Amino acid sequence: MAKKQKRPSVKARQQASAVTPESARADLDAGRFREAMAGFKDLLKQAPAGEDRDGLRVGLADAYEGRARQLGAKGMHKEALVMWENRAALGALPAHPDHAVCLLRLGRVAQVMPMLDDVSLKADPESRALLLGHVAAQMLAGTAGIAEALPADDPIRVQATVAEEALDAYCVGNDQALAQALKAIPFRSPYRDLVQILKALSRLDPVARDHRGDWTEEARNEAAKLLDRVDANSGFAGLRDAARLALLSEIELAPKLREIGPATRDLVFSLRGWPAERAILWSELQALGNAPQPKELLRLMFRHRRALGEAWVHERGLRLLLPKPQTGAKWWIEVGGKPLRKIDGYLLDAWESEADSDPWKVVSYWQDYADLLLDAAEHRVEPGSDTALRIALVHRRAETLFQILQRMEPDSDPESLPGSIAGELESSLEYDPDDRATYLTLIAYYLRGGKALKDARNILKRAQARWPTDKAVLTAAMDTAIASGAFKKAATIAADILAVDPINSGVRERLVEAHLAHARKNLREERPDLAMRALALAEDWSRTERTRERLDLVRGLAELLAFDPQGEGRLQALAESLGNGLAARLILLLEAGACGIPGARLLKQLGLAKAPKPEETDLRAFFSRLRAHLDTGAKLPSEVGRELQGPIKQTARLKLDQSEMESICETLRRTDLHDVRLAFAEAALKRWRGEPVFELHAFEARHRGVVPWNVPMRETLRLEQALERARDSGDSRLVHRIIEALSGPSLPFGGPPRGGFGGGFIEDEWDDEDEDEYEYDDIDDIDDGGMAGRSISLLADMIRTLGPTGFRDMMKMPGPIGESMRAIERDIGKEALDLLINALAADMNAKGLPFPDPGVFDTGPSPSTRKRNRAKRKRR
Repeated sequence: MAKKQKRPSVKARQQASAVTPESARADLDAGRFREAMAGFKDLLKQAPAGEDRDGLRVGLADAYEGRARQLGAKGMHKEALVMWENRAALGALPAHPDHAVCLLRLGRVAQVMPMLDDVSLKADPESRALLLGHVAAQMLAGTAGIAEALPADDPIRVQATVAEEALDAYCVGNDQALAQALKAIPFRSPYRDLVQILKALSRLDPVARDHRGDWTEEARNEAAKLLDRVDANSGFAGLRDAARLALLSEIELAPKLREIGPATRDLVFSLRGWPAERAILWSELQALGNAPQPKELLRLMFRHRRALGEAWVHERGLRLLLPKPQTGAKWWIEVGGKPLRKIDGYLLDAWESEADSDPWKVVSYWQDYADLLLDAAEHRVEPGSDTALRIALVHRRAETLFQILQRMEPDSDPESLPGSIAGELESSLEYDPDDRATYLTLIAYYLRGGKALKDARNILKRAQARWPTDKAVLTAAMDTAIASGAFKKAATIAADILAVDPINSGVRERLVEAHLAHARKNLREERPDLAMRALALAEDWSRTERTRERLDLVRGLAELLAFDPQGEGRLQALAESLGNGLAARLILLLEAGACGIPGARLLKQLGLAKAPKPEETDLRAFFSRLRAHLDTGAKLPSEVGRELQGPIKQTARLKLDQSEMESICETLRRTDLHDVRLAFAEAALKRWRGEPVFELHAFEARHRGVVPWNVPMRETLRLEQALERARDSGDSRLVHRIIEALSGPSLPFGGPPRGGFGGGFIEDEWDDEDEDEYEYDDIDDIDDGGMAGRSISLLADMIRTLGPTGFRDMMKMPGPIGESMRAIERDIGKEALDLLINALAADMNAKGLPFPDPGVFDTGPSPSTRKRNRAKRKRR
């Protein structure tokens, strides 16, 4: 009895009926080959026998081909071959070269050879050449059966010998034999892609490497152009891909090596010239995973230290001991390292100090290391030697990390933070006198604020002795001359620079500024005749509208001072061109003040004494010019602020957008116009109620200079609510600023007095016994007499209010607040500060009062205590 066939389900019949040629073609075009295969098969089943089915058959063949390529790309060649065979079974279709390639990869040479004579392939020269290239590659690879299946005069057999000679010549580095062999291979040979690859690799001569061991850019570009001529479907594409990887830099190559197979990886190693030891090291390193543990990485380095170099392993290995040097020192011994030397400990301490945001700690620890380097030197350290360069870099380390000298002005205290760092940089020049950047950094620092011109001239003299014609040094010399008031000298130097660099607009502007400064100086001395001479010289170098405007302004003031009637008209015309508003008043007042002319009198004489009508365009122009003035590092003179405060305040009611109002408040923050800033912030809060940035501006303007505990509680709570809104919006910068405002602008007592906070805290009088014997029995035991006592009392109030954690967070803050807090710890010592906090906690607990975050602190010794501890260990 015949078995009853199972009828397809209703759902299957509905799906089959839903397939159309268009939907099947859409799946094919989208790369959904399995769906396309199913669709075309169903369509072929449904198509009546008499209809033309060739289009559907071609679609199914394309789906088989696409799926075969997908499987081949995954290395599933057996599965791919099934797809190719299904395609061939459709009949009446031309043979595909990739079908033959798949057979070659599976070693089925006997099935490939008949395909070489396929009529359809002979009719397509490009496809046939592609297939011949694959056969040639397999021939060179030693695949069995190819030579025997080919005629004796076949190009693949005939040219295989010379292709092997070319490979042998490249492998042994015989450039002459390689060139001859490559010449003997015809242009249309099945081995032509091998020729391009070998030519590319021959460009990578060992000499053509840079200081990092990578190929030079020129050699890499030449080789890349030759490799680009090899098609991605070529039989030699694998060799081409390996060659491309060999061209990459060390940094680019590392992640790529993890993505390729072991055979390709070994080939890349060979092409790059890596020795076997390095290949083994790479494999062992990969075995540790993407994030190896420091101890295991250290063990690996010590195992290969002969190949890596003892010195390299020692220096790089020390880095792995961070951030726990003491635990890491035990690893060092366990993995086979020798006991760490004293200088290694100092280096680890210096590195560890950089995890802190305190520049003082970094300076202190690196100074210790530099001193030890000097002590360890067997002979005098000659400038420029390896040891000297190391010491120089150590002295520059704090400035490299924090760039203090690029932001601060010199002061009269050489032991201040910027003074200490400047001293470190000067010390570095003793060991590395050829570092031009350090000279320029010091000169710019000493010129800032005009308080250390003598120091700037001393450094400049040393720089000029080494680089008398260097443009950067000449520019520094010109700036020094301008700061010193030597305007004629500055003009001479600027002319020397422009003689060799005529398009240097910056120097040209400095030259104009030098003449302008000279003219202002003469006007302050009531010598308008000499001022006019300086302005005439400046005129020759002026090239921009901005400098011409300033020249007209100073010329008008000079004419006014000389009772020349042209002066008043010139200044009135200039003010009119600027709208006779706030912007005009600002530049007139600024320039008049620089020339020693009373600004209020000048405005009255020009008919500008009456406050202008508030206008948006004028307000924008005013703040644009104010920002440009502040960006030069200058301040807004108090006289100018007094004259303009009222008129600017009236403009706060103008309807500007939120970003403009914020920009105005930020600009006013850089001035002493606190009432004006408050007016703008309050006007903004009326329109954007509770906006955190304007709450901050209003708080700072209203309570500037007031310590947090003297601010009304409702104001503090309002700003704390703004802080939460800023946190919710993800504005971390604004959050930081609000926290700083809530913490206070500076210590209420102006920072700790020199020498500490009272009896027993002066570091020079503190010895090792004091560390063990001194303790607080009660908070009232603290000396409360004089300035030191009041400082301690205020410090205690801060700790009571903020709690230990809050106080420590303040110490970590950048800027003046954190620096003031850290100054306390440096002056009284960390132990004393911790004892104070613990005593406060004990005292308040005894009285039944709440104390935020009580507990004992253990955050490590301060630099000064650390030195004493070292001395104690030495004595033992």
